[in-house]
Amino acid sequence: MHIVVTGGCGFIGGHLVEKLVEHDYHVTVIDDQRNGKFVTHHGNVDYVFEDVCNFTPPPCDAIIHLANTPRVRLSFKNPVDGILNNINPTVHVCEWAATYNIPLYFAQSSSALYSEPHSNPYTFGKAMCEEVLEFYKKHWGIDYSLMYFYNVYGPREADYGEYSTVIRAFKNQIEKGESLKVFGTGLKSRDFTHVEDVVSGIMTLLQKPKQKKTKQAHFGSSYPYSINEIAAAFDHPIVYEFDKPGEAAHTVCKNPYVKRTHDVIQYIKEWKRRNHNAKSSH
Repeated sequence: MHIVVTGGCGFIGGHLVEKLVEHDYHVTVIDDQRNGKFVTHHGNVDYVFEDVCNFTPPPCDAIIHLANTPRVRLSFKNPVDGILNNINPTVHVCEWAATYNIPLYFAQSSSALYSEPHSNPYTFGKAMCEEVLEFYKKHWGIDYSLMYFYNVYGPREADYGEYSTVIRAFKNQIEKGESLKVFGTGLKSRDFTHVEDVVSGIMTLLQKPKQKKTKQAHFGSSYPYSINEIAAAFDHPIVYEFDKPGEAAHTVCKNPYVKRTHDVIQYIKEWKRRNHNAKSSH
């Protein structure tokens, strides 16, 4: 099968492409590399370093659409990009799905479930993407599935500086010798999901027969942790700062599509151990 993966050079996309080629899929990656930089050198992968809106892929069997501008707080800094770089590529991948009559797997955000659509530009853009998908389904009959990701962590986590995920941000602060910055009381809770579990879920969804596919697949652990618990696992000094607007108080995956195989607290402790050993060896 030939699969198109938009955003295939990113954190989740890079891991997914590796898994797809392990299963002998032919993959075309479309990524403008504004964020993602990972490239795997494999004969079954073709890379197109273009904006999704400026390219039309050859005929394929499915589209996995991961390309967007993520991060809630970052979207406040550049709302135009946060909105349009979600909506515009979605229109184009819907066109591809309609043209080739193939399934489209769309990366939705868990924030769309736990935040009011107008709470931030990122969630607003994601909400509008669902309207685009429904519009194309109504008029052109596209077959799409929503993939909800819950605070994904793991090797090669994307580094967006101060706008990184909490796991990556805490790692950065430790590596710089800074205290961990917790916004608000630290009582906000999140469902954290290892990237391997996310990729496993996507592969399971992709391989399901059409009549058994779900319209919504939630890739989470169903074991939320507070930000205080995450910070405590790093066993590092903490400073509390004023809360940031626009983020949900709590997220939890109530019905995981696949069973989790990793726990974020154990992941943090293992990272701490490796980090300590690496410093000790020097």
